[in-house]
Amino acid sequence: MNIKKSIPLHTAIQTYLNWKESHTNCAYIAYKSRLDGFMEFIGSEIHLDTINGDHVVAFHKSLEGKYSLATIAYSARILRNFFWFWKGRGYSNLNPKEIIPIRFAYADKDIVTKDDFEELTMVLDERYANDLVKKLVLHLLWDTGTRVSELLDIKLSSISKQGDNGLRHAKIKTRKNMKYNLVVWGADTNELLNRYLGIRLCMDTESDHLLINPKTGKPYTARSIQRWMKEITAMTLIGKNITPHSFRHGKANNILEGGGGMRDVSAILRHTSLQSSITYVQLCATRYQETAGKFLQTTPELKATA
Repeated sequence: MNIKKSIPLHTAIQTYLNWKESHTNCAYIAYKSRLDGFMEFIGSEIHLDTINGDHVVAFHKSLEGKYSLATIAYSARILRNFFWFWKGRGYSNLNPKEIIPIRFAYADKDIVTKDDFEELTMVLDERYANDLVKKLVLHLLWDTGTRVSELLDIKLSSISKQGDNGLRHAKIKTRKNMKYNLVVWGADTNELLNRYLGIRLCMDTESDHLLINPKTGKPYTARSIQRWMKEITAMTLIGKNITPHSFRHGKANNILEGGGGMRDVSAILRHTSLQSSITYVQLCATRYQETAGKFLQTTPELKATA
């Protein structure tokens, strides 16, 4: 492939981020942070066509000891996507296949159970505006199992009018397949939403996003929601490292515990394959022992004393 006219790295990054922002605002924020870090390490004036795999390897080695393996692996995926973009446009010599995210064992993820959800919501008082929006977010995450980026992307215009049953629903764009899907929620969540809409519709902002920071008039970020989770969890006695994604894992387990199957998990979490859904199913210690116990051989004497 003939490489086109050379461009500086800082220009290439901004062009790529503009393209990214056109279809995923939340990803734009995360990608900008990682790409800016790479640019700071390698130099903003270096030209895109002169960057090779050695530069990327050196950058990720510089992160070792400062960041977790998960963060470094995430950075590698972002850089690989960045160079695929420019390889396709004919501006990069670097083969993106050289950028291989490191493999490591993920720690068990804390999942949100129904009891956790109820305890988290109990410490919030919806009579106060700040608590109301936080409680609404918890309810939407629990009811829908949506990704935080998709939650923050819900628009006022995508929310339906109240149906005959008094409930609403919304259409969201699923990040993995870029398709629009329907998400629904229950009566308690709907009541919180109606209360919040009374505040939201009075905000002085041109944004169509549902969840708006009243101080800035801009949509909340994923980092804001993550911070809320830590603050709310600290107010309880749960003792887990709960993140927004913990609700998605919890939703998958809650579906199964309610008698649903893997196809139900796949449909509600909007996965394109059952294999994707299986990775979200994580047995808690008690449920694991109960499930494993069904398939253990027990002597007659133990059965009699059980």
